[in-house]
Amino acid sequence: MYQNYKHHAEFLLVYIREAHPDSVLFTVADGKEKLLKITQTNDLDAREETAHQCLATLKLSLPTVLDREDNMVNHAYAGWPDRLYVVGLDGRIAYKGGPGPGGFKTNEVENWLASNTGRGPVIQAAQRGRQHSPGFQP
Repeated sequence: MYQNYKHHAEFLLVYIREAHPDSVLFTVADGKEKLLKITQTNDLDAREETAHQCLATLKLSLPTVLDREDNMVNHAYAGWPDRLYVVGLDGRIAYKGGPGPGGFKTNEVENWLASNTGRGPVIQAAQRGRQHSPGFQP
């Protein structure tokens, strides 16, 4: 979805507190897949490291920011364990998905984007040659 609509809408992943603390998961770290115990983070440096592992493991390339130690974004948007929102041009919430994993319905967001941007998905071939650097913004 990000690849299809990134030229029609801004995307932002907000990495909140860990959804799977104390789980042992296959992750990608230093370019290698390995089993790693994921702990709850208590400071931004640890949260940044875990967010990088998440992005690498899930092969995500969208722009990402971190919720701070006070978890204010998580509290304001009820983001745990995961949730999708669309914020309209007027700054109001235009779409609020249910809490994940059951409420994490990317097809609903994609339908909203198709209906409200006035454009269908961008054809990937037309975008070749454009360089995008999603960057990681702690």
